[in-house]
Amino acid sequence: MRSTFRSISLLAASYSDDEDRRKVQADGFPSRDANDGRRSMARRRVLLGAIIVDLEADAFVRCRLENVSDGGACLKLSERRFLPPTFWLVPTTSGLAYKAKIAWRCDNRLGVSLGDPGDLNDPANLVERRLRRIWHLAC
Repeated sequence: MRSTFRSISLLAASYSDDEDRRKVQADGFPSRDANDGRRSMARRRVLLGAIIVDLEADAFVRCRLENVSDGGACLKLSERRFLPPTFWLVPTTSGLAYKAKIAWRCDNRLGVSLGDPGDLNDPANLVERRLRRIWHLAC
């Protein structure tokens, strides 16, 4: 799972720690420790556009990737939607696809655990080729 966190963290490399602190303070969200609440791992705020892909339904939904941790990510949908328990998460600027499993849900926000990324720029199998086609349609 550490490779998943590093991969997503690379997408947010343009945000320095000072910028994150200023943004968090400006938005009125307090910074949180890893041991605050139910979270067992530190999280990093990223605010990236992403798509949720359900290959069985051949459909996608746009969302925002709000923050990531070693174990997963927090997503925000524009409205409440039915989602399958597992799906593919593709940050729109990365070209990486993550197998995601819903861990919790509250209204239009959900927490997911993430698997290892697949590179859509160099698809290795049929699933990655299908995801690449949907990713190109969504962007």
